Amino acid sequence: MIGSSGLYHFALCFVLPLAAQAADRQLPIVKLPYEHHQAISFNETGGYYNFSNIRYGAAPVGNMRFRAPVSPIPLANCTVTNGSQGRVCPQSSGNWTIISQEFYPSYLTGQSFDYDGAMAALPTSPLAVSSDPRTTEDCLFLDVLAPQKVWTEGVTGLPVLVYIYGGGYSSGEKTGYGKFNPAGLLHASNTSFIYAAINYRLGAFGWLAGGQVTADGTPNAGLHDQRLALQWVQQYIHLFGGDPARVTAMGGSAGAGSIMHHITSSGGADSGPFFSQAVTFSPAFLPAPTLDAAEASLAGFLALLGVSSIAEARELSSADLVAANALQIYSQAPYGSNMYGPVVDGTLVPALPGQSLAAGDFHEGVKVLVSHNMLEGLLFTRPDISSAQDYLDVLTAAMPRISEEQLEFVNGTLYPGVFDGSYGYATEFQRAMATIQDSTIVCNPFFLASAMPDRAYGLRFAVPPGIHGQETSYVFQNGATTGVDTGVADALQRYIVSFVTGSVPTSADGMPMPTYGADAAVMVMASSGAVAGTDDAANERCRWWQQGLYY
Repeated sequence: MIGSSGLYHFALCFVLPLAAQAADRQLPIVKLPYEHHQAISFNETGGYYNFSNIRYGAAPVGNMRFRAPVSPIPLANCTVTNGSQGRVCPQSSGNWTIISQEFYPSYLTGQSFDYDGAMAALPTSPLAVSSDPRTTEDCLFLDVLAPQKVWTEGVTGLPVLVYIYGGGYSSGEKTGYGKFNPAGLLHASNTSFIYAAINYRLGAFGWLAGGQVTADGTPNAGLHDQRLALQWVQQYIHLFGGDPARVTAMGGSAGAGSIMHHITSSGGADSGPFFSQAVTFSPAFLPAPTLDAAEASLAGFLALLGVSSIAEARELSSADLVAANALQIYSQAPYGSNMYGPVVDGTLVPALPGQSLAAGDFHEGVKVLVSHNMLEGLLFTRPDISSAQDYLDVLTAAMPRISEEQLEFVNGTLYPGVFDGSYGYATEFQRAMATIQDSTIVCNPFFLASAMPDRAYGLRFAVPPGIHGQETSYVFQNGATTGVDTGVADALQRYIVSFVTGSVPTSADGMPMPTYGADAAVMVMASSGAVAGTDDAANERCRWWQQGLYY
């Protein structure tokens, strides 16, 4: 809410009316209560303005570190800004991601891979201590791309698409370093919706948890960042011509995993999720039903800082925290993990999303378009897994509280050591890959769709090789994207755009996608086109993972 002082500040501002600006062919200015924001550019081809780097949250620095964000403070003298200063949240990635990118081409082509040699060749220092001048803790900003006709024709009530990026909850930014260009999506819609993309805090800055954080901070601060951004959209998107009642949240990987947490926030008992529809591509997160791993990550982070409390950490310089976050994640993250992500905190996240969805504890009325790929686990499975003991080690490391009975069920029944292909794998490595991808990614779309079968639509991205994140270049294909089957990309964009603008994914020839329903119906996106199929995640394995019996 805007306080009286904010309204008084707003009343004192003077800016040319938007209609006058349009007549003068100037870039329009949108009057927010705390700043006046001018578009930074106009896309002649697409016919839309780019309002870049709009602040949605106050700087989460000093005493605001590791806490929920707060709304912006009004700037003096009604400052007009155009967002020319880019903002990227501090970030890092585990050193295993370097190995993963080297390994997967060898795996796909059947070539041998020297895992020990690759490990020995890793740089010892974290590559993510970024020299990017945009990196700053003060990073709670978003972009809005709005059609010119909002200003020239007075168009209002446009649907809105809000993109939440992925990156393992430890890396990423709202433009994907230029890869998340929505020009293709906007073109497919004849520029008939508004696009927004948000930053949120990463790594220890956004996902620190544990007893200290519960007592003197906010677990899942990154989720709270996203909520504040989504609330900003609800409050202000009408100023850009948007309809707050027609907001679709879209994300891939960690972004999609975040959206699952918003749909199940507070067990459906809070005012969220601040969108009416969602598109989730390969929603990913490591299930964290307890704070065990979070406590270990917190202790490691404080040790690198040389302090014993988050109160002391708040007193340190930004450079110290950025370096510690980068070093911890780069050098200590287990293979397949970036150490940080959503945790069950008892309030915003009362249970694992799958459990909440199964219990009916979620925000009803949301419509979803869900998707997963074929080889989701390849990038997250350690290349040297080759024995039954290696496989058991994977299970116990991922689920340290699992009982002997449940461990035996996973090892002997769900994913038995049978390698004739009848269970979907032929080696111990592939068995581990199947387990990892089911438990962290593949089952999540099933959890969502099966909880709301008549309001859900399903996709399976089956364009080879089908690795995690591959669909992103298809989602954002804009004519200049290389290595993309444009026919598949056009079909996928058509489904997305028709869902955003009309609430039903529809093909180019006008055929609506069937709802997920009781038969778990999905459309399979392959190089040869889209064909009707059945969700391969609607199985005993995913139903077991949904129960959360491993802690």
